[in-house]
Amino acid sequence: ILGMKMEQASLLGAEEEKAEQEKKWGNIDDVLYAPLGPVSGDESWWLVPFFWLTLPITLIAGVIGGLCQSVFVGYAIGFRCLPCDGLLPSVLKGRPWYLAAALWRFIVAALVALATNSGRLGLYLWEKSAFGNHEHWYHGEGCWCWSYTDCVAVLKSNQARKPAFGCVKACMPDLFASNILIFLPNSDASECEWAAIRRALHEHLLDHTTLTYSQRLAELKSKLESSWPSPKLTDLNDKTFLRMLVCQCVYYMLFGIWVSDDDGKTLSGWRSNASIFIIPRTFQRVIFNYGIKKVQTLRRNTVDIIRKHQLEPFFTKMNESLPAKYQRSATVKLCDEILFAAGFAGIGGTCAGIETMTAFLQVKIPDEASKNHIKFGEYDTPEKMLAAYIKDPDAYIRESFRLDPPVTSCTTSLTEEKVVTLDGRQITLPEGMLYNYTQSIANRDPELFPDSDYFKPERANLKKALTWNGAWGADDEHEFPRLCPGRYLSVDIVKAVFAHATGCNRELVRREERGACC
Repeated sequence: ILGMKMEQASLLGAEEEKAEQEKKWGNIDDVLYAPLGPVSGDESWWLVPFFWLTLPITLIAGVIGGLCQSVFVGYAIGFRCLPCDGLLPSVLKGRPWYLAAALWRFIVAALVALATNSGRLGLYLWEKSAFGNHEHWYHGEGCWCWSYTDCVAVLKSNQARKPAFGCVKACMPDLFASNILIFLPNSDASECEWAAIRRALHEHLLDHTTLTYSQRLAELKSKLESSWPSPKLTDLNDKTFLRMLVCQCVYYMLFGIWVSDDDGKTLSGWRSNASIFIIPRTFQRVIFNYGIKKVQTLRRNTVDIIRKHQLEPFFTKMNESLPAKYQRSATVKLCDEILFAAGFAGIGGTCAGIETMTAFLQVKIPDEASKNHIKFGEYDTPEKMLAAYIKDPDAYIRESFRLDPPVTSCTTSLTEEKVVTLDGRQITLPEGMLYNYTQSIANRDPELFPDSDYFKPERANLKKALTWNGAWGADDEHEFPRLCPGRYLSVDIVKAVFAHATGCNRELVRREERGACC
């Protein structure tokens, strides 16, 4: 009897401990369905019927604006004869409901311009040209800079980041997780939230100098051999397979788990749903939050994968390592934020990079790239491409990502009032307005990168490219505080995948035996 009572007490204690752990962990739905961030008047639900009623007019106006640069400029900042009739005047007024049509026609015009100019880089160059190829142009809710000098100045500064993406206010917390690293401002203070989260990421997940990282990287080869036994480069043309494989690699390097094919396909949603993240709340509501619901399901399923592998203590430890003022009241909130960053940037960016290189190695233009701005030059056969990769994998990767970067631009905000020239007009932008820097154009600076549209992995200045949110490997690398924290992880996975896909590991061994240097 005494033994039975002790066993019952032990079971009761275990249940109470489990209940306490669940309470600390929290509920992911409380995170996904938390109160919305600020919603502008032109994003109101009651305007949705009016959007559909006026859609034919909006489409006609949008097509005209997307084909005619002078009209597009008018939609963006107001026509000279009607300076109040534009998206910029609406933004300066706080985007009231009665100026919603200015946003509708601008977004449609931008989509038309995107479709007719072959990819994001093509769109940016078209918009830059529309505004006279001056230092700035206007898109969304802010101003865009593009020169290498201006981009570097922003990248080396303390950025007043906000919840915004593509120079548009982000849908948060239902689409984007709140308090993610890309939205946090950085300062010189070592104890700001951005610094605390970045430090925790490095210590717990991304430190490439640790023994654990080295062991997992060494084991990645056997994992790929087991999961992909008869590799061919052309296998990576199947994007479903490519993305599943990248997800498995990313989660193995981060958490030491090789997820199942089904879970890998689930996680690949971080890449396949990329277009949803750029849709502003107005248009999310126009499609009745279909995109937001897809991403909420993705975020919930991603957390479920972590729980299936019983990794909750890992995130509990990470949360407890933060300064008390930055600890999340529910551990699942930090878990969601970290997994969002791992999915959005880690999986999405690495998949995009491998998709680019898969196409380049076959002398093809990637599906989402700006085909008019990529030329292969002397590297006009798959054999020459593979030889260039084997000769210097790092240079090949850097040049591929310079031409077709996974991240084309980033959004911050102005730290002080700024006067800019837009369409020949001097316009004063207030402190706090969104401000975008465009690495994809800066990476084509003709002085640093002559013949910038051409693929040349032998370039001398490749380490000055801003692909990873700074000049990774350059002499002034240490001056870029927001350099991508996952750059080593991403590039190591790219190398591992292509070493397996092409069999170039064997070629590299033969080169080393001959005394060659790669």
